Amino acid sequence: MKQVLDAVELLSAADIDGEAVAAVLRATGDCEVAVTPLAQGGAATDFLSIVIRGRDDTAPQLGIVGRLGGVGARPAVTGLVSDADGAVVAIATALKLMAMARQGDVLPGTVRIRTHICPRAATRPHHPVPMMRSPFPMRTMMAHEVDPAMAAILSVDTTRGNRLVNRRGVALTPVAKQGFLLPIPDTMLDVLSWVSGELPVTLPLTTQDITPYENGLRHVNSLMQPAIATDAPVVGVALTAQSTVPGCATGVTSAVDCDVAMRFCIEIAKLFGAGTLAFVDADEWRELQRRYGSLAHLQTVGRDGGEVVS
Repeated sequence: MKQVLDAVELLSAADIDGEAVAAVLRATGDCEVAVTPLAQGGAATDFLSIVIRGRDDTAPQLGIVGRLGGVGARPAVTGLVSDADGAVVAIATALKLMAMARQGDVLPGTVRIRTHICPRAATRPHHPVPMMRSPFPMRTMMAHEVDPAMAAILSVDTTRGNRLVNRRGVALTPVAKQGFLLPIPDTMLDVLSWVSGELPVTLPLTTQDITPYENGLRHVNSLMQPAIATDAPVVGVALTAQSTVPGCATGVTSAVDCDVAMRFCIEIAKLFGAGTLAFVDADEWRELQRRYGSLAHLQTVGRDGGEVVS
């Protein structure tokens, strides 16, 4: 909880940027941090890449993507917006992993964390409530948020603007991999129930939710967009609410829910790096491919004038 509160305070500053976050991370512990500013057409954000090395360089590396449009929507609204939770959890996870390492608990595998810092994002209409607008097209965002070295990805995102999960807390999505929606591993459901102290909640997805935003079809939100940019399996970690909440609403962030999401990510990182948790059943994956072929075309925008567009 300390790390979550520190992340909330840090990201609440009106003038927060990637370099300010990176300075805090570097001062906290042993990590590799890179900041990539991007500005174009009046939009701007700072992409953050954080690498926290594990004990074994050969162990599978977990990716944690803090997904969001922006941490703020200034000058339209004042303060930290609901949409910021992806960045809050990502930064808090990095802070906690480094605190653990200082105390002697280094994880088995390396953890790669990506997010971006944008305190002045725009908003966009969306049913049933408005959402935040990403500073750049989603394919550009994913080029910075998905690291090819990530063997599997947890994508963390505020997901309160829907009527699919009518409960406050954290929900998991099915596994998305190369156009397929696959079962959630039982171990993940166990871990979520352990860290939350409640029965696990799941977020239903449609095929459209794992296709690129650029196709113009309806998506629950951008939670699953990392799945368009990698062959690795992706699980969405959604922060939910009982009511529908706009992504641009302020005063919404729940430190308790962010803490549950952060602890879930850390526990999965322990198991994944140790090789005791697989996101996908290898035998079933091979059988799906044999019977039905590839669905990787769902990672593209689809047909346009009879041609498949990547």
